[in-house]
Amino acid sequence: MYKEQNVFASSKITNEKHKVLAYLRGEEIFPITMEVDLTQKCTRACPGCPYQVSRRAGHTLEIPFLDRLFSILGNNTPGLILSGGEATCINHFPEAVSLAKEKGFKEIAVISNGGMTHLPRIQNALLENVTSIRFSLYDWQDREEKYFTDTLEKIRNLRNRIEKEGSKLEIGASILTRKEVTHKFHTVGKKAFDAGIHWLYFHPYCVDWETKSPIQADQTGVLEAIEEMKRVVPAGLNIQVPYERYSTEKLHFDKLHGSHFIIQVGADGINYAGPECKYEEEAALLDLNEYTDDDFLWHPERIEKINNLNSDNYTFIGTKHRPPMFSNYIQKLIDNNANQENDIQSHPEEFFYPYIV
Repeated sequence: MYKEQNVFASSKITNEKHKVLAYLRGEEIFPITMEVDLTQKCTRACPGCPYQVSRRAGHTLEIPFLDRLFSILGNNTPGLILSGGEATCINHFPEAVSLAKEKGFKEIAVISNGGMTHLPRIQNALLENVTSIRFSLYDWQDREEKYFTDTLEKIRNLRNRIEKEGSKLEIGASILTRKEVTHKFHTVGKKAFDAGIHWLYFHPYCVDWETKSPIQADQTGVLEAIEEMKRVVPAGLNIQVPYERYSTEKLHFDKLHGSHFIIQVGADGINYAGPECKYEEEAALLDLNEYTDDDFLWHPERIEKINNLNSDNYTFIGTKHRPPMFSNYIQKLIDNNANQENDIQSHPEEFFYPYIV
């Protein structure tokens, strides 16, 4: 049985209430989470992937760059997400996660398609240094393809090692949702739990990436299907639903506050406004290949660009990803003149992985 905790809500940033209050006072803060694309290379070419075009360059971050970046943030930013591309497909993945732990990150999460997780050296790195790995489940929408069944087997083998060796690594799986596939949620979710995942995460599938104004696909009936699934599966399964991302509430923010609390570094070494807009030129905040001094977070160019992004001109707002969600939350605090300890409600016990926002 698991505690009733959530992986995501926009209020999760208040786990680090001191940073929120400092930001509201106009002070410089380190982010809570950094998300890094270790590489643009991938073991797959999935239909609808928003990053296929940008991946052609095949950039990969090497250890000297990571060492410098992790040295600046490791003891100041408690959460790290490693993504891609496919993070586990680079030769120095084990070295990268070991370095991250050495530099002081408290929680390290990996997002993976599972393609390389059968390799002992990748498994060893995950078991020794990583807090959680989230498998992105594909190829189940129409019929179960071999890649999907192979991924389930890799989850099963990794879970077996966790149990046998006493590792603290936790396994999650994510399912992209849209109206057309609601009838498969129960079947796919059950197979994932049977394979050994600790938690299942649903999140909206987005379309129109090529227009640079992506939006969520039709989510009609999605929440109802998930609730029905919850009613019929065994009690105690950890099913995560980021309800705010499915809300029709319009987001509003005067500046992209969220980019101070979670930062995205692409495999090209550029800091972008968020994971949803990485590799888009207009969303580039600062080229860290050119400037990685200790104060890069407060470089005037970076701050100016963040300040100029708002809910009227941020074209990626329709995906309801984390930076605009956090920005909307912070804007409400600002509008309510919140600046004292008792102005902000913080409930860290409500969240899994408090440093992975």
